Amino acid sequence: AGAARMEQLVADLLLLARTDAEAVELALTDTDLANAAAEATESLEPVAAERGVRLVLEVVPAPLRGDDVRLRQLAAILVDNAIRHSPSGGRVTVQAGPGARLTVEDEGPGLDPAHLDQVFERFWRAPDAPSGGTGLGLAIARWIAERHGGTIEASNRGGGQAGARFAVHLP
Repeated sequence: AGAARMEQLVADLLLLARTDAEAVELALTDTDLANAAAEATESLEPVAAERGVRLVLEVVPAPLRGDDVRLRQLAAILVDNAIRHSPSGGRVTVQAGPGARLTVEDEGPGLDPAHLDQVFERFWRAPDAPSGGTGLGLAIARWIAERHGGTIEASNRGGGQAGARFAVHLP
């Protein structure tokens, strides 16, 4: 597990170094955010099962012009993050649909409001974050959303429900 974590850290660092140098080009095609979300979610099913977390996928077609690989990566980062922060027996809900919106919600402890501004910063990790993360995933997710001309926001679910919500809106 340590080697895999190191490999992921190196890959993330290389990607961010290349984004800083503006050496990463998006391969834009006519694609669908719902498909990217579904593929990313399905690929993480074994991780969720191992942790006792149920994945709920609610998608309707969301066609857009985008980089399919990067959009899958964006969805995978958010879903993986939600799984890590969910208790066993919890649920992660992934929604994608019209207006090129992607929302990922978990039933974990949620985000400390004092940290909402920091969650997308490189290497920043909450003091109570589960082990295994590098503090780079959400920085990469933000880069992908912004390179597509979109936005990404972190919040708590609200309505008395525990958990975090990450919402991406792409043009």
